[in-house]
Amino acid sequence: MERREFLAAGIALAIGSRAVKQPDVRRAAVVIGVNKVGDLPRLRAAVSGAESVATWLQGEGFDVTLCTDAANPVRANDLFTAVNTLVRRGTLDQLVIYFAGHGFINSYSEFWLLSEGPDNPNEAVSLNESVVLARLSGIKNVVFISDACRSRAEGLRTERVRGSLIFPNSAIRPNVITDVDQFLATLVGDPSWEVPLDQSSAAFAGLYTNCFLDAFRRPDRSMVRTIDGKDVIPNNLLKPFLAREVPARARAIQITLDQRPVSLVVSDATTYIGRVADVQGLPSNTAPPTPTISDVASAALESVGAGAITGGGQDVSSEAVNRLAEETGFARASATILQARGLPAEVTARTRFIISGQRLESVTVHPSFVARFTNTEDPRRSAFVEVDHRGSPGASVLLRFANGTSTIIAALEHYVGTVVVQDNAVSNVSYQHSLIRLSDTDASRLEQLRAAVATAARFGVFRIEGARQNRDRGAAQLAGRIRVMKGIDPTLGLYAAYAYADAGLPDQVRSVREYMRGDLGVDLFDVAMLSSSTRSWTSSQLFPFFPMLSQGWSLLRVCGAKLDEGLAEAHNHLLPGLWTTLDAVGSGIVELALRAGRVR
Repeated sequence: MERREFLAAGIALAIGSRAVKQPDVRRAAVVIGVNKVGDLPRLRAAVSGAESVATWLQGEGFDVTLCTDAANPVRANDLFTAVNTLVRRGTLDQLVIYFAGHGFINSYSEFWLLSEGPDNPNEAVSLNESVVLARLSGIKNVVFISDACRSRAEGLRTERVRGSLIFPNSAIRPNVITDVDQFLATLVGDPSWEVPLDQSSAAFAGLYTNCFLDAFRRPDRSMVRTIDGKDVIPNNLLKPFLAREVPARARAIQITLDQRPVSLVVSDATTYIGRVADVQGLPSNTAPPTPTISDVASAALESVGAGAITGGGQDVSSEAVNRLAEETGFARASATILQARGLPAEVTARTRFIISGQRLESVTVHPSFVARFTNTEDPRRSAFVEVDHRGSPGASVLLRFANGTSTIIAALEHYVGTVVVQDNAVSNVSYQHSLIRLSDTDASRLEQLRAAVATAARFGVFRIEGARQNRDRGAAQLAGRIRVMKGIDPTLGLYAAYAYADAGLPDQVRSVREYMRGDLGVDLFDVAMLSSSTRSWTSSQLFPFFPMLSQGWSLLRVCGAKLDEGLAEAHNHLLPGLWTTLDAVGSGIVELALRAGRVR
């Protein structure tokens, strides 16, 4: 369809003009397409993809606001106004937010670049934070659809982008529990940060949107359900189709192009976006289901008794799952964690950390504490760190590696932490209680459990998915599995808190914080932040003084957590990795703050 014909259809106009209003409609959408961002390569399919989606959604009865840069720049404030207007109606049952354009990942968080970004660091949409606020919208179902390449952040121009929030910050807790579904074009997590922002866009352009629309135009017969007398595709049945079609079509474009979509669906089986135009003659797919990274994680977690939470569960063969684990690097990442297992004989009463994979350059703590380190010639246990925190139940420790990068983690009384460095970033941290001796069987189970959990988190798929009842059951299963073990390794509680928060289960997050504080005598910053408790405790009770997991940095603002003023700049110096890893400049910023005694 030509653009003049599209506009003549009257669906909506670009930002700054009036969309068609239908006051009685209980479903609405904000559809965004941005072809040109700053000096980045112009995209060819973002605007046309947005127009196609807008046409389709209007045909499904949605009140559509189309926001593209075909005539005017797309700006964050205009998007907020559009979404806020719809949320404040108070009558919507479903809201769809679609984006096509340049996207990037920073600290395990996704950003959609708008017309004036990245020069203006506010001219982007912070997806993760917007998801958090969408849960407070009072709308039964909010769906985010992202056809963005999710490239790695490169240079300070994108690393300094914090983006804007496009949902209102409600002061009133709504009566309606909002289910937020996310359909994302590619895998998140450091294994997928392989294509720079200025090189990936042309290859990915439009492919995901076309697959998504084809799920309704040419679905498999098994995907169709009759709801309220309509033949529809429920949200929870889109995942297998996208998992199969997106990689296949990517390889058809270029054999080396590996695009694996991620679908995070928590709505129930009666929630849908669109109908099937013609159910006659639909194909019956007889091919075996395509395994996803969620299936890989699910298999790993089920093997240690913590499965059924990651959104896997397809009837896929173990051979296919194992093959994907090797292809994606999941198996290698898990094996690296397992190699650092156990407490060696060199551990003393004051040993707080064992470093694996990188030698140390220095260790810095608050002036009232004492720390020293010893490097070894063994890469599996390349350094030992002793910390005397003089009766305090915790301390913040800056570990600066030989390559100038660093991490900041909590030293905890009676716990020895193992820090695994892989590909110049901290890939895993685990703790072991120095006074608790486990049997060989229990120790092996613990090692397998934390390797599976940590690797699933690294690949961005340690999530509790499914409808509310299934999420509650998955949360209970996870809690039961790690409740005893988190007293032995607090990082299990840390991962669980993020999984609960991501699933919209705030009561479970608060429960984790209470249990962990009782066990440790301190709050871990991440858990306190996720339970909205950072403002209720003094800095001397929070360790360390900012998030240990990288994804926590993008939630500081929306959770209302405050950092020491002098540490805010460190956010601009994060390196790709699951655990907070700073470059040389960021390391210096934190080191000065610790040496000056401003933080503990």
